[in-house]
Amino acid sequence: MNADTDQVNFPNQHQPEPQTVGAAHAPSSSEAQTIPSNGANGHARAAQDLARERTAAPFNGESVLILYGTVTGNSEALAKKLVEALRPTGLTARVRDMAHCQPNVLKQTNCVLVVASTYGDGEPPDDAAPFWQAVVHGNGLDLSGVKYSVLALGNTTYDHFCKCGRELDAALERHGAVRIYPRVDCDVDYDDPAGRWIEGVLANLRQEQNSSASA
Repeated sequence: MNADTDQVNFPNQHQPEPQTVGAAHAPSSSEAQTIPSNGANGHARAAQDLARERTAAPFNGESVLILYGTVTGNSEALAKKLVEALRPTGLTARVRDMAHCQPNVLKQTNCVLVVASTYGDGEPPDDAAPFWQAVVHGNGLDLSGVKYSVLALGNTTYDHFCKCGRELDAALERHGAVRIYPRVDCDVDYDDPAGRWIEGVLANLRQEQNSSASA
């Protein structure tokens, strides 16, 4: 899995994230607006990522989109951990950073797994905010037939604990997607609850695979 590496540093106002890793992209929007890239580097990065996306194998019913929103890297690290956990299932998994996505990416597969951090006063990661706003507050996004689950990272010392992930979870359901495993909200010590979420999602996907095979 290839990803461009972008470092995003913020003061100590984010809810859980103390690491730095990279970013990836997904293509065009199902809604009228276009989410802008951040400056010349953002445009160049988006063009490179779009070129890779056009030459990549298409999503299909056996694909899983892993979508993350991060401040300094924990959400991406968990997204990559999820990819490794999915590998034995035979499912094709792709990882995308919300910072480089349009809402239409949610319609390109039958299963979306979201890992989203919250920082500050219940805000999404800065670079992911345009995507988050379009999905949470937008209309006209039909996700009928899409399955999903959300892992939310946050910090209980903040009033709006895990707000970004909680509102994405509600928005995906509002747009017609079907939740396959309950959202899990994680505090700063997220390893155990995140591990349980990954296990729960995998168990659900394996069950669906077995049901399809025996049908």
